[in-house]
Amino acid sequence: MQLAIYAISIFFLIARFKSVVRPAMRDPFLWALMAIVVTSFSWSDFPYDSRKYGLTALLTTLFGVYLASRYSLKEQLRIVAWAVGIAAVFSLFYSLALRGAGVEQGLHPGAWRGPLMHKNMFARLMVVSALPPLLVAMNARRYRYVWWAVFGLTVVLILLSTSKTALVILITLMILVPLYKALRWSDNLAIPFFITIILVGGSIATWTVGNWENFLFSLGRDPTLSGRTYIWDAVMEKIWERPWLGYGFEAFWIEGGESSYVWRAVRYKVYQAHNGFLNLGVEIGLLGLLFFGLSILFAYIRAINWARFGKTSESLWPLIYVTFLPMYNYTESTIVEQNSIYWVLFVAITLSLKRVPMANTRSESESLRKEMAGRTSIESLP
Repeated sequence: MQLAIYAISIFFLIARFKSVVRPAMRDPFLWALMAIVVTSFSWSDFPYDSRKYGLTALLTTLFGVYLASRYSLKEQLRIVAWAVGIAAVFSLFYSLALRGAGVEQGLHPGAWRGPLMHKNMFARLMVVSALPPLLVAMNARRYRYVWWAVFGLTVVLILLSTSKTALVILITLMILVPLYKALRWSDNLAIPFFITIILVGGSIATWTVGNWENFLFSLGRDPTLSGRTYIWDAVMEKIWERPWLGYGFEAFWIEGGESSYVWRAVRYKVYQAHNGFLNLGVEIGLLGLLFFGLSILFAYIRAINWARFGKTSESLWPLIYVTFLPMYNYTESTIVEQNSIYWVLFVAITLSLKRVPMANTRSESESLRKEMAGRTSIESLP
């Protein structure tokens, strides 16, 4: 099924090649990153695996390119909202019908994991599943109650997964939605407002750092984040042994490779760094990490402008997603994954974001909003 999807995507990319070139060129850092991923087999400890997984990651990226070239951001959001809504409803019935498979029985008894392998993977998917229905529901004229119901279902599933990380990130993103909306205010209101937010946020961050252990214990976690900090220390030691290009894409964690040092250090086997940035650094080096950082930085800047001059809640989708991705990669790894919805969504969003010129006056801001509304209505035309 995956090969069929990729084959159809490539067919449509070739058939509509002229309309693909412009969006594909919007993020050169993304392609520099993919070049390292695809060629990393040449220095990998396991060249066959790095070649195979690198090509699959490229195909996953091309599927994101197809979405960016064919659908506007508004259309992408609605497509994703329907898809994740179906996934959430299916996960509910799956877990109720097959409790032995959909509910954890061992280390986390009673925690829901749906059709996925682990409750944290399920919770991460439900966080992404909550955001599109929420944004669509805010402006929907049709099926509004359906979207709110889907959003409520995803929140319930996150609670049933017992994942504190997913719950905290979801609450944070929900708080950010009205704050990001404030970007549309005139500069006379926006600047003092965001200065206040920065001061309040800085105060909260200062308190959290000073009471970090108590804060984690209140969430039922230990200060090592379930042993993750030990993994991070061991992985960083291995990164400095091959700092620039790493050990090869998807090659570090293969048994018989350099991951054995990490396993000895933490005294159990792990198959990722539980930190997306460290995982990327150990696989394709600091150079690959640099290109990803530049890619997401430029996507974030353009997403801010897109949100600022948009009129609806749906225009906040790029900014919300590029905020979600780094946040979740603090304790998990969702960067440059093959067959991954998280990577597909990032590619589609970053290649869909056009450069929005800065407006100096309120009248210019209004004209830009009108122009963006016009772009949204014609972007999907061939």
